[in-house]
Amino acid sequence: MLVKLFKIMKNHGIWQQVTREWGIRIGLTLLAIVWLTLMAASWADAADNPRETNDDYSFSWLDPEKRIYVLQNRRYAKAHKLMLSLLSGVGVSNPYRTTYNLDPRVAFYFSEAFGIETFYTQTSNKSNTTFNQLQDASPTTWPLVREVRSQMGVTAQWVPWYAKINVFNKILYLDWYFSAGVGTMQTALETRTTAKGASSFTDQSFTAWYFGTGHHYYLNDSFSVRLDFLGAAYRAPVAPTSSTNAWYSNYNFDIGLGWRI
Repeated sequence: MLVKLFKIMKNHGIWQQVTREWGIRIGLTLLAIVWLTLMAASWADAADNPRETNDDYSFSWLDPEKRIYVLQNRRYAKAHKLMLSLLSGVGVSNPYRTTYNLDPRVAFYFSEAFGIETFYTQTSNKSNTTFNQLQDASPTTWPLVREVRSQMGVTAQWVPWYAKINVFNKILYLDWYFSAGVGTMQTALETRTTAKGASSFTDQSFTAWYFGTGHHYYLNDSFSVRLDFLGAAYRAPVAPTSSTNAWYSNYNFDIGLGWRI
């Protein structure tokens, strides 16, 4: 009976399929057993023969009494320190102006996770290619041009993430922070309506809500390179003589140097 059943399975190719499936399962099971055996031997050897008695990098496989400092330890601290920064970058919000920023800042960190920072941003503006092409194509059609001249405010900083990066076999330490605060924004609104004549601006000041994020890349105990994004939201008139206000935004990307003292 078994011989007859075997012949039927062989003639219909069922036997080859069954043996192939069971062969794969048995092979994977044997591979798993060999891997677990090798890993168990390696763990036992590491536990019995640590490289150093007080080696922080010998985990003793997650013994809660051991200190695991691969990522947790901070080589560079900022708590209870003042940080002076000088940043420079570009603005990316004005469709008709190319803008450059100079941004000095002063920050104090109450702990490694929380701090407060004040800033003043001076912005220079010049007409970009879009504005010049529009001016050449339609001299009598004048867009609404509002230049950001300066910003000033105070933000609270939260630094939830600390990390290390291996860069060309060198360890780079960084903090990733988020910020939010309030301040003022000084702007200038173009009042002329055609391309003829000289530029004429009206100064305007608005309350702005600031939000941002950035990185500190530590060079040594005193200095760090900063990458920073700062956004602002403010309400302003939609036209020079309009009483209707709308929300506007402004975004700056800066890079600079921080000095902890």
